[in-house]
Amino acid sequence: MKHIGIIAEYNPFHNGHQYQIQKAKELFPDKKIVVIMSGDFVQRGEPAIFNKYLRAKCALSSGADIILELPPLFSTASAEHFSSSAILALAATGVVDTLCFGAEYDNLDTLYKIADFLVTEPEDYQILLKQHLKSGLSFPKARSLALCTCLQDDFCETILKQPNNILGIEYLKAILKYHLPITPCIIKRQGSGYHDLSLENSLCSASSLRNKIKQHWDSAPSFAVKGATFQISLLSQIDNYIPASAGLALTSSEYAKPLFLSDFYPFLQYAFWQNRNQLDTYFEMPKELARQLSSCLQYPCDIEVLLNKLSCKNYTTSRIKRALTNILLNQKNSDIQKAKQENYITYLRLLGFTASSSPVLKEMKNTCTIPVINKVTDSKKILSGDACSRFEKDILISTLYKQAFFNKYGIGTPSEYEQSVIIEDL
Repeated sequence: MKHIGIIAEYNPFHNGHQYQIQKAKELFPDKKIVVIMSGDFVQRGEPAIFNKYLRAKCALSSGADIILELPPLFSTASAEHFSSSAILALAATGVVDTLCFGAEYDNLDTLYKIADFLVTEPEDYQILLKQHLKSGLSFPKARSLALCTCLQDDFCETILKQPNNILGIEYLKAILKYHLPITPCIIKRQGSGYHDLSLENSLCSASSLRNKIKQHWDSAPSFAVKGATFQISLLSQIDNYIPASAGLALTSSEYAKPLFLSDFYPFLQYAFWQNRNQLDTYFEMPKELARQLSSCLQYPCDIEVLLNKLSCKNYTTSRIKRALTNILLNQKNSDIQKAKQENYITYLRLLGFTASSSPVLKEMKNTCTIPVINKVTDSKKILSGDACSRFEKDILISTLYKQAFFNKYGIGTPSEYEQSVIIEDL
């Protein structure tokens, strides 16, 4: 029997995520849930608010069965690369035949129609898209207008305003493009909208939780930030919006303290200076932004000041942050192009699983088309060439996350070589 795949960031894990898992299990009660989850850096071009092991534990304690890591080269990429790599990772397991994803719009036929059109990209669409981009519109806006014109359907614009719809379309594109034997299933998003920062609904957005956590942390006196008491007071403010099991995982860990992009800014400033003559070689770094960055005599002392300085109508804030994060993580255009030629995913990293799902992992040993890394120490035995080099880079990126955490809180975390796979015995 094959199982359900979910693609997620769980940044942080909240009631809406548990709702999706529960609905998936109601629809497919005999199947396990295999999650491809972003690691320590996410698609917004930021560090994850909590480390990947803590987020994996929250998910496993709340209904997920197996958590596999999406490498940072893809987890910090645009929707197309993020979705394609994650779908191909699920397909590579050999044990997934169903994709459950959340979307604001749940008419699968309409989303498939848009996805199929974008896979073929007729010439008239390409011409319109280029015209809109030349006029100074951002890519999402230019694509939306071109689609509405070509499909003669203004409703496309409404659909493409919602982030989960966009990701859903990209998932469908990948399934069509690579002819994958995966059946999609939409679980309509409930509660607050993706960008809604209010906490009036128990099914709030991850954005609202991150915003709440940041406000609370920023308001703390410096001596309190490292203390357990302050950590508990923070978690008590968000416990209505996260499952009790996830809350327990957070309160029982000394590592449940947040990191933000600002915590990496000194590293980023150094990376600017080290690479100021080749900034446009980094993934998703437009030449216009590269010129602005390389012309700075001194970089602003605050990341928000820098983002305001770089903001323009051509690029969304998320696009700019992804470009900066790629400089921070040393991820270049050549890296993503090479990965794309190799169908993105050349290995899978197991972060955790429930004891009841161990038979699925045993099955994966026979069905998986790429190596699965359970122990980092074994990686050199089972990976070679470019795959081994890319995985070693993943380890360095996780080590950077740990360094920033130590700098902020004075708390050391286990190295990637010391960290064991999480086994949740429910």
